[in-house]
Amino acid sequence: MESEPRDYQEVMDNALQLVYSHHHRLVSQLTPEAFRPLTLDQLRNGPLGQDLLRLARLARGQIREPKEQVLEAIDSVLQLLFWPAAAEDYSVNRGFWDTDLGRMLALAKYRAYEPNELVSIGNAAQQLGVTRPTVYRWMDDRTLSYVRDDMSGRTFVVRRDIDKLKRVAQEFEGQI
Repeated sequence: MESEPRDYQEVMDNALQLVYSHHHRLVSQLTPEAFRPLTLDQLRNGPLGQDLLRLARLARGQIREPKEQVLEAIDSVLQLLFWPAAAEDYSVNRGFWDTDLGRMLALAKYRAYEPNELVSIGNAAQQLGVTRPTVYRWMDDRTLSYVRDDMSGRTFVVRRDIDKLKRVAQEFEGQI
């Protein structure tokens, strides 16, 4: 029996309120008089709210969008949540993907790919001639893009990244 698609409204609202709270703290330290209170409806109608709504619809399978647009929206959300001030880059703790918001983003990302574009962790390790822990380390440092299927609990590596790493390794070997 298939369950109804999840309603992600509470998940989206929590993310909006978290970012808004952080925004409020920053503005109150910079120029408190510039702070303008916003309602939850205003946050939902803003760019972040609209990205989250699209990603929820993608996660539920209600719409499809080009993969590049999906990945761009996910990256935009992750940057807002995880990019610290004064840092050159951001990282996403693997545990984030076990949260409701992380699962929603992961499912939207998973649905953006065709099955032939994804490779299992074991297969990726075998193709690259490395161990599974090395593949996980490369996933954590974003050398390899990956997708988690929340339905099966399996994680897949994006084939394009495996092919790119194999080409780099071949070019490096050709230089030696």
